[in-house]
Amino acid sequence: MSKLITMDIGSFNIKLNNGDIHENRFLLDNETDIFGHEAIKFENNVYFFGKGQFDRKITKAKKNIEVPLLYGLGKAGVAGNINLILHLPANQMPMKSEIIDRLQGKTLSFELNGQANSVTFDKVGILKEGFSSFYALHKRSTGLVAIIDIGGRTTDIFTFSEGREEVESSLPVGTMDYFSDIADNLSGKGEPRVMEEIHKLINNDLIDLKDFEPITDKIFNTMLNSITMKFPNLNDYSIKLCGGGADYFESRFKKVFKKVSQVTNTLTSNVDGAEKIGKAKGLDK
Repeated sequence: MSKLITMDIGSFNIKLNNGDIHENRFLLDNETDIFGHEAIKFENNVYFFGKGQFDRKITKAKKNIEVPLLYGLGKAGVAGNINLILHLPANQMPMKSEIIDRLQGKTLSFELNGQANSVTFDKVGILKEGFSSFYALHKRSTGLVAIIDIGGRTTDIFTFSEGREEVESSLPVGTMDYFSDIADNLSGKGEPRVMEEIHKLINNDLIDLKDFEPITDKIFNTMLNSITMKFPNLNDYSIKLCGGGADYFESRFKKVFKKVSQVTNTLTSNVDGAEKIGKAKGLDK
């Protein structure tokens, strides 16, 4: 019997269906002692988590998927045989076979913080970011619903009518663009900052986003212009926001559209919905 694991390896965070959320930032370093650090050894290389830069590549199939995947599984205590569901932006789904081929039917061995582990991937599936979040909704079989998933590098939009998908689109703009512009703004005022620091500054009330409203408007308007071209009648829909950017742009969406709210768990809605899909397909057996 294989255990069902669903995961969303985002540009900022690694999310699992057990509720775990880990920062997806790591540094290759084969010289430093791992004692006192979060470190994973895989294929004779050591990666330290919480260090280095976020991976800015927009194409997920070209990223190092294995290291954050194994880190998330190791932190959750997962070992042995599993069925896995991962996620890609809607416009990157043609590349899903590249990820499946790297994992399905393979056993990967690794060490997390000095503890040996191995995981065998019996079946690997890929779902669309945002699409999965629709299945995390408590009420989804009636009416008009739009999902807007604001991630780190992309924003994915789906519309549904009476529980059936209608239109989808993926935009190359997300929270990384927002944080990068804020970092550049601070640096230009004589306070050198990098994008990796911005989320920490916000969470610890060290910066106030009210001071960066022109940047918020700029990023939102970039989204809005593309959204309204692809979805001219979006005001007919009940809009559900999810992803790491939901908090930052909710007030802007509410100024433009009539029915806007966040999903219950904005960061884990994709993995929550994917778990329901996986169980419906019998992948938990």
